[in-house]
Amino acid sequence: AEKNWKPRELLRRFAMTLLTGTMRGDHPEPSRTLMWPSMPLERARGMITHVEHFAEWCQAQHGEDAPLAREDVVLVADTGPGLASLLMWSRLRKVSMLQHLKRAPSSMKRSNARLEVRSGKGKETQRAKHFPPEHAERLLWEGHRRPGMDAEPNDFLRYNIRDIMIALLDGWGSLRRSEGLHLWYSDISEDPTAPGHARVLLAHPGESPMGYVDPLTGTNRTSTRKETLSRLYDLLPRNVVKRGAYHVGWKGMALNDEYHSEVFWIDQQARAAFWVLYQGYMRFVRPAIMERRRKMILESKSSPVGVDHPFLFVSEEINSKTGLPGEPYSQKAYERNHEAAVRRIGLPHGKEYGTSTHGLRHFYGYTLEDLGIPPEIIRAGMHHIDTATPVIYTRPLPEKVNSVLRNAQQRIVDGAPIVAPLGPTTKQELLRLQDFIEHGGPLG
Repeated sequence: AEKNWKPRELLRRFAMTLLTGTMRGDHPEPSRTLMWPSMPLERARGMITHVEHFAEWCQAQHGEDAPLAREDVVLVADTGPGLASLLMWSRLRKVSMLQHLKRAPSSMKRSNARLEVRSGKGKETQRAKHFPPEHAERLLWEGHRRPGMDAEPNDFLRYNIRDIMIALLDGWGSLRRSEGLHLWYSDISEDPTAPGHARVLLAHPGESPMGYVDPLTGTNRTSTRKETLSRLYDLLPRNVVKRGAYHVGWKGMALNDEYHSEVFWIDQQARAAFWVLYQGYMRFVRPAIMERRRKMILESKSSPVGVDHPFLFVSEEINSKTGLPGEPYSQKAYERNHEAAVRRIGLPHGKEYGTSTHGLRHFYGYTLEDLGIPPEIIRAGMHHIDTATPVIYTRPLPEKVNSVLRNAQQRIVDGAPIVAPLGPTTKQELLRLQDFIEHGGPLG
């Protein structure tokens, strides 16, 4: 009312706040006092449907002069202005936000593991390059060994543990290079059905349900990750912020009703390695970086907002914009460190050699393909969305995927070829690191 907004503009802004809420620090002070939390996507869909129906009734009653009459808008997906435009009350069959949300982007409509690259010039289809198998284990334990740290008494500080963990997720768990950067430290646990092995749940950056303690009331609440990030850390999901090092893309994957998916490991030794490394990382690496961050903020007497965040992987370097360590690890930083590790073991770096970060994901698919794993299991393992078949009947349950992959692992042990073998070096390093966790370091 203060800005003398037209009805359509007022409703447009109302629509935007359904999904964003009004409690973030970057909102104007008057709107923050409303204490309006962001709304889960499914609930927002229901409210938007009612408003659209009401708008259609208004237009039928009053014609084009109605304050809610449809106007032509430019659809710019995944942006704040574009989202607000999609909420405009146009007819459902033409420009409905609901129609937009139900339609999967083209990047998600892949019916199988994409192990080939098609040429647009009539040339024969080529297979995408994957990381050279004979160097995969060396990448972990030689490439990511910190130069000049051989005398370091803490075994977990001799290596770049963070990047080894991401390499395991990408190469042995089939994640894209950006997906692991969305993980929260609470997304990893020890699998109760397989002690000593990690269970990793990859959740949608904004819509996955999350439990937390409300800082205002002290009560336990369950909301979306988007709302939890806003309430506890004054942050947006990393895929929503489109610029800067904080941004990490989200290409889309097959998710369950809780908006998350399990990481399916091709090699159980890699899964065990990830659990050991996670324990060491959460004991000796991440806490030290975040404590340093906390002290720097206290010494500067600046606002405590931004002291902590839930993202698993953090940067130890000082961020040029914030002047602090401990920012969520960026995709560009990971790619730089991966390239350095590749060159450290004497390999050229590039997509054409299969040594890029995406080359790690490719050899997961090749391993399963070479072992004769059924396409639907490959799709599930690589989290592809299948829109070409009746998914409700053909998509395998997680138990089946894990069972098939365990059988494949036994075939590997029995001598079947594998693209990314983990052998004696990994076994030796894991025993040493596990021993350090149990006997060589503090438990704090």
